[in-house]
Amino acid sequence: MDLCHPEPAELSSGETEELQRIKWHRKQLLEDIQKLKDEIADVFAQIDCFESAEESRMAQKEKELCIGRKKFNMDPAKGIQYFIEHKLLTPDVQDIARFLYKGEGLNKTAIGTYLGER
Repeated sequence: MDLCHPEPAELSSGETEELQRIKWHRKQLLEDIQKLKDEIADVFAQIDCFESAEESRMAQKEKELCIGRKKFNMDPAKGIQYFIEHKLLTPDVQDIARFLYKGEGLNKTAIGTYLGER
């Protein structure tokens, strides 16, 4: 006689019913586990999509910054206008001053030209 898997004839009716309830409960738990796995997979897919979209936005912003710097270095007034139009800079004079002070990628002569025109 195998104690782990007794023959169905060796079980009483109460034990058989209990075994059926256990099997049904096990099946329900396995289904719940699968649903959770599917939900987790969906969440990971959404996270990947979000990260991809965020990377795309960051790449687009970096591209716009690069174009704006080039425009500024060629014609400071047009460069500032480009930054404002693309919402990379506000028309607030203090915001523009901070931007010029940081001067990342900006030609110092172009900064001087812009300030001289103001």
